[in-house]
Amino acid sequence: MTIDLDTAEGRKQYLSDKLDDLLDGINESYGTVLMEELLNRLELTIRDFNEEMKTLCDQLVKKQEERQQLLEMIKSNQSIPAEIESNKASPVDIDSQIDIKSTEKSESDIPAWEQKLAKLEKK
Repeated sequence: MTIDLDTAEGRKQYLSDKLDDLLDGINESYGTVLMEELLNRLELTIRDFNEEMKTLCDQLVKKQEERQQLLEMIKSNQSIPAEIESNKASPVDIDSQIDIKSTEKSESDIPAWEQKLAKLEKK
């Protein structure tokens, strides 16, 4: 007998067979109910995991697209849209936001790395 772990039905059958082997020592009346409950919980766990992974991947794609747009804006010396600048207060996404309005800051407020970057851009 071959085990087909590439399909959902094959994985279900494999798990069902293994659970049957493990539950042989339990009374028949409890074994089937227990096995059905375990399979239902396992399916729910897998479904939740897949949904969470899909959400995370969608967020990664969205953030990457935003970063690419910001990079293109910086390369073409365009200003950053107001909605992106208004998100600057969020510490979670600090790495995805870039402040290119260095003219509004005083010289002492600008970090050293930004000052060096500005000097390089002037050359």
